[in-house]
Amino acid sequence: MSTATAADKRKHRRYDLSLDLEVKGRKRAAAIQTQTRDISARGLYFNFTEPMDVGSELNFELNLPPELSGGKDVRVRCRGRVIRVDSIKSSRQVGVAATIETYEFIRAHE
Repeated sequence: MSTATAADKRKHRRYDLSLDLEVKGRKRAAAIQTQTRDISARGLYFNFTEPMDVGSELNFELNLPPELSGGKDVRVRCRGRVIRVDSIKSSRQVGVAATIETYEFIRAHE
């Protein structure tokens, strides 16, 4: 019987980074501001103020700080999908794990 954890099964290393994040679900008109808890090349985890459905599509944007992007602020627009939602004890928020399916770098003035 295998006792591998989720961390053991991951293909990409996760980084504990708190980055500003704007999240917009497909059914929402406005984006909600939050922060990442961790991020990898193919996914991210963040706390959110509203429940989300596993499998639902998301659009989100995040800023990479200059120390991670060659000395310049870089904004990244992504599309992904919710793969897990965790209830957070003693909080009205939920933890959301999402994939990064597509991304593009955008200019600051867009």
